[in-house]
Amino acid sequence: MSGEIVGTPSESPRPLPTRRGAAVRTLTRGVLSAVAGIGYVPVLVLALLMAPVRPAQTVARWIARRLTWADGVSRRDLPEGGRLFGLLATSTVLGMLSASVVTLIILGASVSVQMIVAAATSGPVTLFSADPGRVTWSTVAAFTAPGAVLLFLAISGIAGIAWLERQMWTAFARPGAGELAQEVTRLHTTLDDVVAAVDAERRRIERDIHDGVQQRVVALSLLLARTERAGESAEGAVLLGRARIEAQHLLDELRDVAWRTYPAMLARDGLTVALEALRDRTPVAVRLRADARPVDRVVETTAYFVASEAVTNAVKHANAAEIEIRTRLEHGTLVLTVEDDGVGGADPTGAGLSGIASRVAAQDGRLHIESPHGGPTRIEAVIPCG
Repeated sequence: MSGEIVGTPSESPRPLPTRRGAAVRTLTRGVLSAVAGIGYVPVLVLALLMAPVRPAQTVARWIARRLTWADGVSRRDLPEGGRLFGLLATSTVLGMLSASVVTLIILGASVSVQMIVAAATSGPVTLFSADPGRVTWSTVAAFTAPGAVLLFLAISGIAGIAWLERQMWTAFARPGAGELAQEVTRLHTTLDDVVAAVDAERRRIERDIHDGVQQRVVALSLLLARTERAGESAEGAVLLGRARIEAQHLLDELRDVAWRTYPAMLARDGLTVALEALRDRTPVAVRLRADARPVDRVVETTAYFVASEAVTNAVKHANAAEIEIRTRLEHGTLVLTVEDDGVGGADPTGAGLSGIASRVAAQDGRLHIESPHGGPTRIEAVIPCG
């Protein structure tokens, strides 16, 4: 025996009550959700009769939120076209069925209360015209077992309706063959765009190293050679000072290249801190309003490079005097907005903007660019977090 303590008998069964409690909570919420669905019936009927897509989508979002509250499963993708109206029609039928079951439960509860009161007071039962004194405690006892069975069946029916609602959503939200084909085509296009953007980024890094870092290394090498030939003379001291300055410029250039490639601060401290550093490094005024709540690292990386490219374009091409960066989290989505007061006219097909558009599309997000001639320019990236 190694002597290692694996656990005690009192500790090992703890996960079971937790799982059981979670199952009870899910079942309870499912039943309450199905009952709450009764209130949707009038709205569902109106959405079906009015036919325009927007009301139908709004009602579908309400159903999605209700089901998400019941089981905790996020439902962002709404059914489209005929499947959307199929969802609404099925929800209407299930809502009416829930209303019927709840009505029977209410009637049964009313009869039970009247019978108990009649047995206690020897009074009448008006619901089925029983004369005073006809209903006794023996009568109540005789109806207890059938009533309990009917109540169990009614609650089971509500739970079954809640289960059917979840299955219904899964069935109608599942994309059809045509949509899957379009999605495959979109993914192929996005993959090609991402590969092209990565190649363009590699060429930019190579150009930065060749035109910046490499030239400074050559200049530093020449200065060191001249310093070595000059020895300890006054000219040598001057050349040594210039060499130190050139070495500092070289270090700054290397830091800039590394920062543009992938800032270590982003991986270490998160998006908000990296955006603060971007603000401090930008030569024009930048206002930052950031939601500091953490999100997925890939999402943060995508958002950072969108902001970095937008700021670079604003400084280099838009002659902007002020830039504003905003981030916010809403409904499991990160929304990044970069707006400047420059001259506008940004080209969405340019290498920089098309590259970040591909990066955002690879995360199943959307990039909106508004840049009329004369300005201002507004770039918004909407990136799902899950």
